[in-house]
Amino acid sequence: MSNRNGSQLPVPADRGVVIRDFIVFQVKLAADGLKDFVAINLSVVAIVIDLLTGRGRNPRFFYAVVRLSRRFEGWLALHRMRGLSDADDRTAPSPLGVPDADKLIGQFEDHMERKASEMRARRKDPWDSG
Repeated sequence: MSNRNGSQLPVPADRGVVIRDFIVFQVKLAADGLKDFVAINLSVVAIVIDLLTGRGRNPRFFYAVVRLSRRFEGWLALHRMRGLSDADDRTAPSPLGVPDADKLIGQFEDHMERKASEMRARRKDPWDSG
C-alpha cells in the first residue's frame, strides 16, 4: 500500500516490532555517523596523498574511499526495517562480502533470545519443592 507520494506505508506491526525498529534505527544512525566521520577524514588524507604523489589526474586513493563508503551504505541499509514493507531484495549479497547489518542484528537477537531462554530454564521455580 502506498500513500500519494508513492512511499510505502508501515505494515501492521505490534509495539515490540516498532520498539525493535526504533532501537535498530538508532544503532544504524550511529554507525552511519561514524562512517561519515571516518570517510571525511580518510577522503582528505587520500586526496592529499593523490595530489602530492602526482596522481591528480588519476586520484586512486580518493575514489577508493568513495567506493568503500558507498559499499558500507549498501551493507548498512539504513532505512530497511521490519515494520516497513519495501521492495528491497533482502536476499541480495552484501556489497562488502559479509552478512549485512540486518543479518548481524538478527543473529545477535537470536543469540540473546537463546541465552535468555537458557537462563529462564536454569532458574528454579520458587514454588517447586523438588
